[in-house]
This record gives sequence, C-alpha cells and structure tokens, in this order.
Amino acid sequence: MIIRRNIRINVLLTIYEQIQQNDAINRSAAQNSLNDKFSQTSSLFTSLWHLVVLTADYVLIHANQKASKHRPTEADLNVSTKIISNSIIQELKKNIRFEESVKLHKSHLMFDTYFVREIFMKLVESEFYKKYITENENSVESDRELIENLLNEIILKNEVTSSFIAEKYINYEMDVDMVQTWTEKVLKNPKNFAFNRIISTEKLEFSHDLLDTYYDKKEVVFELIEPKLIGWDAERVAILDLIILHLGICEMLYFPSIPLRVTINEYIDLAKGYSTPQSGQFVNGLLDNVKKDLEAQNKIHKNDFIKKERK
Repeated sequence: MIIRRNIRINVLLTIYEQIQQNDAINRSAAQNSLNDKFSQTSSLFTSLWHLVVLTADYVLIHANQKASKHRPTEADLNVSTKIISNSIIQELKKNIRFEESVKLHKSHLMFDTYFVREIFMKLVESEFYKKYITENENSVESDRELIENLLNEIILKNEVTSSFIAEKYINYEMDVDMVQTWTEKVLKNPKNFAFNRIISTEKLEFSHDLLDTYYDKKEVVFELIEPKLIGWDAERVAILDLIILHLGICEMLYFPSIPLRVTINEYIDLAKGYSTPQSGQFVNGLLDNVKKDLEAQNKIHKNDFIKKERK
C-alpha cells in the first residue's frame, strides 16, 4: 500500500501546485487534488497489471495467426500457449477487486492491440520466456518469476512503454518504485490483492490531517521559521523549501505518533529529491535549529513508546 513517504510527496506537490496556480488558500481544491493523486496511483497500478494480463492473453491471437499462414511450418502449428495457464494470470482474473478497478479506471481502454502486440513480441524474444515455455512442469515459482520479469523487464524497462505510460500518468516517475514493491504482494496473493485499497484508511487520514495542519498552522509555523532565516531573504528561499519546512515542523508539533528523527530525515530527503542542490543542507540545518528551540521550550510532545524507542 501507499507508504508515508509518498503521502508526504503528494501533500508537498499538492500545496506547491496550489501556490503556482495562485490558489494557495483554497483548501477544498487542495484536498480534491490530493485525492486525485491517490486515484492516479491506483489507476497506474491497475493499468500496469491489466497490461500484463492482455500480454498473456495475446498468445492466443499470436498462435492463431501463425497457424493461419498459407503454408504454416511445424513451428507455426505448435506455438506454445503455456502462459495462458500461468497460475498468477488465472488467479488475477478471479480477483473481483481487480476487475472492478479496471472498469473504474477504464484501464481496458488504455492499450490497443498493436501496443499489446509490441509488448508480447518483446516477451517472446526474451530468454526467460523461452526457458519458461520449454519447462516440462508448471510450478508456482516459475509462474511468478515469468510474470515478475514480464512486468519489470519487458514493461517497466521498455523505453517506449514507459514513455507512453508516463504521458498518461504524471505521477509515474514518483510511483514506479512503489509499484514494484506492490508487485511482490500481488505475486504472493493475486486472487485477493486489494486493488481498490491502495491507500489504507489510516494513511488517508494522515494525508488529509497533514494538509489541514499546514493550512491551520501556517502563520504559527512561519513565526518559527522566519527568525532562522538569518542571511536568507525569505522571499528568495525556494518555495518548495518553505513548504517542506512547514510540513516538517507541523509533524514535529502536531503528530505525536511520528518520531522526530523520522520526520527530519524524511523532509531532508524530500528537499534533496525535489528542490535545489543546496536544499538538503538548508532544510537539515533549519529543522534542527527549530527542533532544539521547541525542545528547550518543552513544546514537542511525542507518545511514550516513541520516547522509549529513542532512548
């Protein structure tokens, strides 16, 4: 499921987009935009798995075309259709939540036959597919390995495919690592994987609480940040850096279940990945200074189990 790092990224980008659109105070629009980002992640994941199924099913078209040649060879008449009986594909087709998600996100309209054919032909040419179809016995392990390779090696590492999907989903680059993590969960339980619950209720609440806290405590937090901008012109500090600082301090003060070290490390990483080359060091120094002041004033209150864990 969606991890907190991706939630923080989505909240960060949502706020940034609102500011860029001169709509920085429209909380309702921001919440809707955040929900849309999660929906896009779910749609991306469903569409990728739908492409896996379409690719496997294409073997029947391929075999029929070979056999229908004017003068088919023996090889043409004996094209392996083993992938159709692949246990992962069969179990996935029984997953009602997968079927519902395909319909909800209209994944079935995304890939035409020509596109699927291109993916299938790359699969046929791969060494791992050739090995798979020559194995005498089916095993769950070999079935999993084939589908994992199809998704990771043929689909995700295919420049044409990646570019096509990235055009459809602006969150592709951000979500692709998480998609690969979820793949392991699908492979373990394809029939029951909850495609309709990519984000848990608890994490959805966290995402909206974090966004709400940013809006509710914006002025309070800026009063903590501004004195630390010695030698920095607040108006010249990167907008993303300021948003990152606001969110980090919000977590310090208003999210007692999240350890300080986790908050600081997460937002330093976000600064490095999404802002300027100097942002990581800048955010690190400022968050650390604010943390020390707040601790000295006894304003940071974390849950007891977190305090014990830190000791």
